[in-house]
Amino acid sequence: MAGVHPSHPPAEKLPLHVFREAVEARLEDCSPEELRALLRVLASRVRPSERLAFLQTLRAPSDPNAQAAFPHALLDDITELAHALPEKAKEWEDFWTEDDVLGPYAEFLEPLTALFQRAQEASERGQYPLARNAYQALFSLLEFEDDQGRGLRAEHLSQVDIPEARARYLRAVYAVTPHEQRASQLLKEMRWMRELLPRGPRPLMQEWLDISSEPLPDFDAFLRDWNALLRQQEDPDAEAWLREAIRLSQGTRGLRELAFSEPSRHPRAFVDLLAALEREGQTQAVLTTAREALEALPAALPLRATVASVLASAAERLGQPDTVRSARWEAFVSQPTLPRLLDLRDTRPSEPERAPLMAQAARHLEAVLQQPRQLSGSMAALPGDEDSFEVLAHADRRLLAQAWLLAHDWEAAHALAAKESALGWTYGDNPQGLVVPAFLVLLSGQPLDKLPRNVDALWHQALESGTQAGAWYSDDRRHDEALRDRLARAYAEALPALSLEPSERERLREWCLELARKRVSTIVSRQHRRSYAKAAQLLAAGAEVLWLHGEQARGNLLLAGFRESFRRHRAFQAELDAAVGSRAPTPSR
Repeated sequence: MAGVHPSHPPAEKLPLHVFREAVEARLEDCSPEELRALLRVLASRVRPSERLAFLQTLRAPSDPNAQAAFPHALLDDITELAHALPEKAKEWEDFWTEDDVLGPYAEFLEPLTALFQRAQEASERGQYPLARNAYQALFSLLEFEDDQGRGLRAEHLSQVDIPEARARYLRAVYAVTPHEQRASQLLKEMRWMRELLPRGPRPLMQEWLDISSEPLPDFDAFLRDWNALLRQQEDPDAEAWLREAIRLSQGTRGLRELAFSEPSRHPRAFVDLLAALEREGQTQAVLTTAREALEALPAALPLRATVASVLASAAERLGQPDTVRSARWEAFVSQPTLPRLLDLRDTRPSEPERAPLMAQAARHLEAVLQQPRQLSGSMAALPGDEDSFEVLAHADRRLLAQAWLLAHDWEAAHALAAKESALGWTYGDNPQGLVVPAFLVLLSGQPLDKLPRNVDALWHQALESGTQAGAWYSDDRRHDEALRDRLARAYAEALPALSLEPSERERLREWCLELARKRVSTIVSRQHRRSYAKAAQLLAAGAEVLWLHGEQARGNLLLAGFRESFRRHRAFQAELDAAVGSRAPTPSR
């Protein structure tokens, strides 16, 4: 899980009214000739497939009163499309395969996109009754399902800014609803938007405030009603909307009161409060409030990790290393994940100081693993919110193996891995997929940038899968890549500190070779064809370690034994040829 700071949400869009004001300000500073030059530059950047569309945007705006004079035309066109959808569903059986996601519905994408554009134009002109009715009908189209559950969905409309359309709809609902009914109606509509678009972030009031610079009528009265209504609800969405409303109406004072009055019921209010203080640049207040929050929050709450991370960041800026260390430990204990383990490691400047700390973390993980397990990974229900603040992290044996290796304790890592099956390295929490490649790297005696081909490939695969150690799930490629690079740097510092006596080196090598034999034999004899490449790579890596230490004959014999035992398994033989390539020394005759 990514350690995203709550005060720095990723890639937020610029609010529309802010964007428009900025555009107008720049246009006022441009002469007619400068505007022509600007358009030429923009035209030069248009891709060939978009040139016609660009030219069409340069036409003079259409008569703003045209649609206003015929408000029912837009609604009639939406109704016509709605009637056409069930008829089009009948074409599936005759013309389209089951694998086709859209089938005959694809022809509706362009007209539906145009209808959303017309609804936006109505919103921009302040025709709120028309905009409300149009958007309501358009979003209803996205609920249509035929007998097989197929239909048009928001993700199919690549040319429609769905969050913006949603914000325009909710603002229109606000505008046309009598003030005494606004709170209850907006709650109903926001719940509908949440159900309609469950994969995206929940709708927020800030979105439909930002969609226009025009002030909303009776907004203070609405906020009072909105707060009162949301306090009567119990679900996570309503709790998030309550926190937002309090932030908008009462600022940090209101958030502080909400958080400390009922810390068990509103723990996320602490995160919102800290984020608001961060935005105001109040670093000392962030540190003090984070400490108070950790005193108030229940001990077993995973969200404590987020608060502790904010505390550590504030302490770093204020030059308080002892607070940084204690906060990083609290974050790791509250949510034991690989990023937090590495954060903890980084609180010490040198390997001799880091190793005992990693051993302490490993002992904590051992204690956690003795407790009854919670559901994790794909077997657990995903959190109701779009972040991981309250997700109970799964402390698995891969993470424990990482801690022991970073603690320079190869014996503990070996004892942990030796208990496991030779299969199941890819999925689950079997630590062998990390420990064996790490030992082969160690036994090779080579720097990390000069490893033999197969040992190097195994090591990179171990780092890749190791980024998921102790994680709930990951859906962020850039985060995983950054974490993998960070883990690689940690091992580049830790592995040289692991020392082995000759007898220990021999014992580890024999264990790795025996495990490789067992794993490869099981994979090939059971004909797990998708794993043949992995088996061949592991076997070749074992041979490479033997060759590096002058045992050419033994390395060759290791490969020859499997070639003979599985000579009829041509697919495996091919993978073994590819893994060994021309790297093997010529056998002596």
